[in-house]
This record gives sequence, structure tokens and C-alpha cells, in this order.
Amino acid sequence: MKPSSKLSGVLAAVLAAMFVSTATADPPVTGQTRITTDLTGYEETPLTINSAATGEFEATISKDGTQIAYTLTYSGFSSPVTQSHIHFGRPAIGGMIVIFLCTNLTPPPTGVPTPPHCPTPSGTVTGTLTAADVIARPAQGIDAGQAGFDEMLKAIRAGAAYANVHTMTFPGGEIRGALQSHGPEDD
Repeated sequence: MKPSSKLSGVLAAVLAAMFVSTATADPPVTGQTRITTDLTGYEETPLTINSAATGEFEATISKDGTQIAYTLTYSGFSSPVTQSHIHFGRPAIGGMIVIFLCTNLTPPPTGVPTPPHCPTPSGTVTGTLTAADVIARPAQGIDAGQAGFDEMLKAIRAGAAYANVHTMTFPGGEIRGALQSHGPEDD
């Protein structure tokens, strides 16, 4: 076989493999935006935390921008988890709590639906966030309701929001990660 024939055969096999793997993968839903982050103590502020705990946050913003379906998974904490949220703040800068992901606090936050219970010391929590879950933060220009939800979607897409998990040992937060969006608005 000629070298050019071998090369053609190899290229054809590679292209066929790429087509098969693409065809079997879940197709993306047009118009949705994915949000991801890894949470570590190295992202905490104002003090970096040397923690064995880690976490992952994954979410999808609905096509119409009215919901965020999320999954938060974490492990490795040495003390009980007290709460987790989305904050309005850029990397290395603290921001106010705007949306609860879970809580073990009593009483739960007022003015918003009761968030799910935080598994402790490790686990997974899932939920769907809507405009009703937004806590107005006038000091940071975040409104309540759908206006505030839209403002937080814009902040997430701009890299100005983060997820945080708080524990008994580190009430200000033990692990944190800047939310990164991947989707049609980010192309």
C-alpha cells in the first residue's frame, strides 16, 4: 500500500470515529446556558482556606431565562455544613448572598421559599431556582423578583457571581468557586 493510501485510510478512520462519538453524545439543547464551577478553599476570601473539602456546582439556565436547575455536590468537610448560596461578587471579592442553594439554619431565610436541607458532612443537593428565590440586595443594586433574577443571570454570564458552602468551622465560607457560563450567550 502506498504511504498516501495509508494516510487516507487513517484520516477516514479518525473522521468516522469523530462522527460516531458526536452522533452518540447527548445533543445540546438550543438556547440553554450551562453553569459550572469547582469549589475549593483556595477561592475563599478575604482569607484563603486550606481545606480538604471540595465541591462541584453544575446548573442549566432555561431557554426562557426563568429557571436555573442545579446540582451541588461536595465532600471532605471536617465540620457540619450550615448553608450554601450564590453570591453577587467577582473572583477574590466578597459579595452578598442573593440565592440560597441549601440551608440547615433555623429559622430559614425569610421572604423566599425555604431552600432544601444541606446534606452534611458530604452529599448532593438539587433544586430549581426562580425569581421567587432572589433576595433583594439594594446595596449591590440587585432587585427582588424577576428583575433581580435577570440581574443575576447577567452577573453569572459576566463572571460576577460565585457559589459558596459554609460550615460550623468556617461560618464565612469554607469552599467557593466562581460561576462560569457556557452557552449561546457566551459564544
